Amino acid sequence: MTVAYVQQDARRGRTGCGFEDHGPSGDPHCRAFVHGYADVPYHWHREMEIVFLLRGSFRLIVNGQVCEMKEDDLIVINGDLPHNSTSISRDALICGVHLDTSHFERMGLAGFSARQYLCRTFLHCRSFMSKVEPIKSLIARIILDQATRPEEDLSRQTAANLLACYIYRWIPYEDAEAANAQMRADSRNRILRIMDTLGGQDESQHLNEIAEAEGLTVSHLSRLFKRHLGIGYRDYSQNMRLDSCANDLRTTDDTIRTIMERKSFGNPAVFYNKFRARFGCTPAEFRRGSRPLRPQSLLTDEDNATALKILSTHAAGLGRAADLAIGLTVPKRHIVLSAPHYASLS
Repeated sequence: MTVAYVQQDARRGRTGCGFEDHGPSGDPHCRAFVHGYADVPYHWHREMEIVFLLRGSFRLIVNGQVCEMKEDDLIVINGDLPHNSTSISRDALICGVHLDTSHFERMGLAGFSARQYLCRTFLHCRSFMSKVEPIKSLIARIILDQATRPEEDLSRQTAANLLACYIYRWIPYEDAEAANAQMRADSRNRILRIMDTLGGQDESQHLNEIAEAEGLTVSHLSRLFKRHLGIGYRDYSQNMRLDSCANDLRTTDDTIRTIMERKSFGNPAVFYNKFRARFGCTPAEFRRGSRPLRPQSLLTDEDNATALKILSTHAAGLGRAADLAIGLTVPKRHIVLSAPHYASLS
């Protein structure tokens, strides 16, 4: 089963992975992922991302819009839209793919990368769910890895091509507007500047300084920050300080009290409660154990088995999905026949 997490760090001009890649490298034009409970940071990428919730519930913030997703929901996140997940239930199982729309446009889907697809099942009527079932079937086929078959790579690439064709043919869309794209970029750049200036200073004082530098009121800045990241400034700053504490616990011999006070946590009880909520253990347990420096995806063997079972059920609809993707189910189409070049015309 392929697991991949893609995140672009535009401030440093590079693309990297926010989480460890646990699966084999696949087609760079279509990368699949499966993960459990995770804390995915604010990011964007040029690829289209399709997220399918197998179990549980979680919250996405997509370009400042809150998207509450429950089991069996699916969303298409168009390329270059900033997004993050900020609240995921502990039993969540999430899968999906990243599609390089520019590649599929070069392959023949004219205008594919310029379209803004409208697909959020939690906003559509029940009848729309039947329209996304083929997407789930194709995603399931891409993810289900049959490593013992020599043709597997080609099979995954074929399913990715069918997925792009299906979305292009059947999912409603609107044309991207350059003005709106520029507004998104400006707002995104402002948030990135704010994130760049975050540190370990007193939160209230630092928020005032940032607001003054941006020419905004504190209340306006707070709303802007929460709209884009789905979390208040103080909570975000606190999480950064907790992550810094975790790093110090792993890399230094300083006492827990020293680290806590250095990161401006004055109340030990508050610090211990916040640390446990973020990392699932006490600071002392974290130092003794092998926990990652940041909260990461948890996918147990039981979760893996559940994901495989759900995906296998959806993969059963692959035949219908393929028919719809290439148009074989559309009646009264003309078929053009031509003779082989070596055939006699007499």
